[in-house]
Parts: sequence; structure tokens; C-alpha cells
Amino acid sequence: MNSLMSYLLTFAISISGGLYLGHNYTKNHYEAQIASEKASRQEAITQAVFSEQAKTQKATATFIATIRKEQAKSAAYQKQARALYANVDSSNGSSNCAITFGFIRLFNASASDEASIPVSTDALCSPVDIAAVLATSIENHRKYLELAGQIEAIKAANE
Repeated sequence: MNSLMSYLLTFAISISGGLYLGHNYTKNHYEAQIASEKASRQEAITQAVFSEQAKTQKATATFIATIRKEQAKSAAYQKQARALYANVDSSNGSSNCAITFGFIRLFNASASDEASIPVSTDALCSPVDIAAVLATSIENHRKYLELAGQIEAIKAANE
């Protein structure tokens, strides 16, 4: 009877130990699996952030290079406009009278998107020379291209 008791006690201890170790092993396995999934999610998030940062930096660098290129072209055009009208021969009647007050009124109206009506001074020659008008027009065009580039960069970043 003593030996039966010791077998039963040994059996009960073995079963209890097995259940404890099995539970512990399963618990550790799932905890490790959860930690691994959390680490892989964190790694994916980090990679996505780095990817977005790289994309943003590339778009910014491209945009800045484009702006610099447009500024250089704009400056060259303005220089050409000034040189073109700097040596106008006023003896043949082709002096700066190409710019009338009417032209200035219409130019300003088109830039401000305001309605403009003709006035009696429209035909008079203005003191503004054509080089200044052309330089302003070129500068406005450059600013427009910069803004258009910003809009395109924002669109590209949000796609």
C-alpha cells in the first residue's frame, strides 16, 4: 500500500509539474510572440517615417533647385530687357512713349483683377520705361511659377 501511495504521489507531482511547466512554456511563448509583433510593428512605423522624410527632403531639394533655376532665368531676362531698351534712339520718335498711362492702368488692373474704365489721360506718355514694365512682368511670371511649383509639390506629397 505504501508503494501504491508513493506511485500516486509521484504521479500527482509529475502531472502538477508538467501542467505548471506547460503553462509556463505557453505563457512565455505567447509573450515572446506579442513582443516580436510589437517590435516588427514599431520597425515598420520607423521605416515608414524614414521613407516619408526622405521623400519630403527629396521633393524640397528638387523644389529649391527649381526655384533657383527660375530665379536665375528671371534675372537673365530682366538684364536683357534693361539692355534692350537702354540704348533706344530718341531722335527717331521711338523713345519711351511706348508706355502710356492707359497701358499702365490696364497692366495694374490685370494684376489686381479690378475693373478699369478708360480715362482721358490714357493716350499720354508715361515716365515709366518699357524695361521697367518688362522686368516687372518677368518677376511676376517667376513668382507665379514658384507658386505653381509649391502647389505641385504639395499635391505630390499628399498622394
